[in-house]
Amino acid sequence: MRISTRSGRVVALALGAVTSLAVLSGTAAAAGNLDAPYARAAAKVSGTASLLGSKNVDAVTRGTGTNQAGVYCVKVSDSNIDMSSAAIVATLNNSRGEITAIGGPHGYCGNATDTITIVTSDSEGKSADRPFTVAVL
Repeated sequence: MRISTRSGRVVALALGAVTSLAVLSGTAAAAGNLDAPYARAAAKVSGTASLLGSKNVDAVTRGTGTNQAGVYCVKVSDSNIDMSSAAIVATLNNSRGEITAIGGPHGYCGNATDTITIVTSDSEGKSADRPFTVAVL
């Protein structure tokens, strides 16, 4: 059986489309499976504090000592990272608003030295649950 060049291209395009759909509609990365080769620690977190993917992050919990929405505690598992002097970058995922990342001990997270306190708000500055990504460089 001979396959023409044209039908070969159609098959290749069809396989590419199926592969792209699987990637676009796939599930979130398993916790502990975040591709962040240049970060010492990183986490992708849902607005409900679910850990969607991570690198050197043990857990994400809601902040304590407050009843505000949008307060998260990201516990870093690498004890060699000094959070008080580390470069920390955080961004909201697919939503408008503001995000603050606090590397030093904070009351919202029990003053833990191995935890990043994340505070998110909506575009009007009101406390709000927002999905985010945080990385320690």
